[in-house]
Amino acid sequence: MKKIKLIFLLLLACPIMALHAQVSPQFGFAGDRNNTFVVGSQNSIAIWKQWCALHAEGDVEGIVALAADSIRIEAPGGEVVIEGKEQLEGFLNNWFDENEQVSVFPEWGAPLKFINQEGNPIDGDWISSSFSLQINNGSETSVEQNHANVYILNDKVQYFRVFQYSTSKLVSVTLSVDMTSYEGKYASVGVFGTFNDWCGTCNPMTDIDGDGVYTSTIEVIPGQFQYKFILDNQAVEESFEPGSPCTETTDIYTNRLLLVEGNMTAETVCFDSCVSCD
Repeated sequence: MKKIKLIFLLLLACPIMALHAQVSPQFGFAGDRNNTFVVGSQNSIAIWKQWCALHAEGDVEGIVALAADSIRIEAPGGEVVIEGKEQLEGFLNNWFDENEQVSVFPEWGAPLKFINQEGNPIDGDWISSSFSLQINNGSETSVEQNHANVYILNDKVQYFRVFQYSTSKLVSVTLSVDMTSYEGKYASVGVFGTFNDWCGTCNPMTDIDGDGVYTSTIEVIPGQFQYKFILDNQAVEESFEPGSPCTETTDIYTNRLLLVEGNMTAETVCFDSCVSCD
């Protein structure tokens, strides 16, 4: 199963109304709640995605270049933590120095342009977006699930408010699949799932001792996740009947399901099976 990233609009009614009430006073607006906004510019979405991507590169100069001179950033509690480019640059330099990797992954986003009392669009776009923040400090990786309200005007980020849903630490899970009973031909074995956004090339598996058992260690957020073993970068993926004991069915997809509470090694299973090949 592949997770498709879309720009949602109608499904964002609740976040949109929350943004309506939480707009910073200097960006305030008035209008009929039944006719509050229209779809904004896709260019603003592109700027937001670029802002996120530059964090993984540790590109302080690039991030600062996307910020307005008077940028203001507010923490989850509403506290103003950054005002102006100079503070932003100093914060980013310290943040990247203290951590080996900082990554921002936007999950969905909608560009919104608000309407004034006269029925005219107000300058600039608001981006209502969900994103995950991963921070590796050299010894462990923490993950935050966040929401952002971002105001973009003249291709610059003017204002950024973060709302935090949850925070957790990634744990290591070792997965193994036994290919000795598989009769088809294949060149490579891998695993994909909710932990890597169903990426067919991101987590190849290896068989170091040549015994036909392929292994990969992944990092996941504790809890349940779905996955499948795949061959040749998803040219072939496992197939299960709904109701199989190790699976969960979502829409038309039936995938393996694993509950993770901490670092663990899952039992080796046979390809296309919930049990071992023995």
